[in-house]
Amino acid sequence: MKKLLFALLMLPMSLFAADFDSIGVNVSGHNDQGTNFGISDSGSLSLALAGEGYTFTFDQHDNDMAVSAYGVELSRSDSKKVGVGYGAGIGILDGGVHYNWMSSGDHVIGGGTTLTVGGFDLATSADWNLTASNITGKVGTSMDLWGAQASALSKWDIDDFSYDGLELDAGYAIPVAAGIHITPSVGVDFDSDWGRGDATASVSISLSFGNNGIPAS
Repeated sequence: MKKLLFALLMLPMSLFAADFDSIGVNVSGHNDQGTNFGISDSGSLSLALAGEGYTFTFDQHDNDMAVSAYGVELSRSDSKKVGVGYGAGIGILDGGVHYNWMSSGDHVIGGGTTLTVGGFDLATSADWNLTASNITGKVGTSMDLWGAQASALSKWDIDDFSYDGLELDAGYAIPVAAGIHITPSVGVDFDSDWGRGDATASVSISLSFGNNGIPAS
């Protein structure tokens, strides 16, 4: 815990002194009808459609496709032959379980929970690879208050109860016009020995179409 707090306190200083390994630009948009799209800095496309009781998502990265209806989800991707999951929420708590048959032949079961209070989230997840007899977990927290955004994600090998790494990100959403936000952000990773990895910088452009954003043509 002391090392985690130290890493969070040292993040601004370490980024200031770092040479950015990559600088990316991401573009996303959404409307009040439940349509979302995105283009990542690598050029991969994403699309999400939401209606009453159902969602459809596609991410060109790994060709990940998922369809859900009333909490039940079916999915597939390049790394996953088929996935089945169920999720539900009660008030400030969301949770879900899943089973994935991976392209490698491994069978993985897992679950996760997310607790949301105000602009703060606390998320935990665990996956048990039945084929490899390995259990891994993640614990993450994030905040989004008045445009300021920050997140920390720690990775664990639950079998050995050992720390596997940490990801830190921080940014600030700047409204530049009606329905348009630009969010510059920086991030840095730490490995299992607390060695700092390459720092990254990115700029995200978010477009909102509809009643409260850019007028739809």
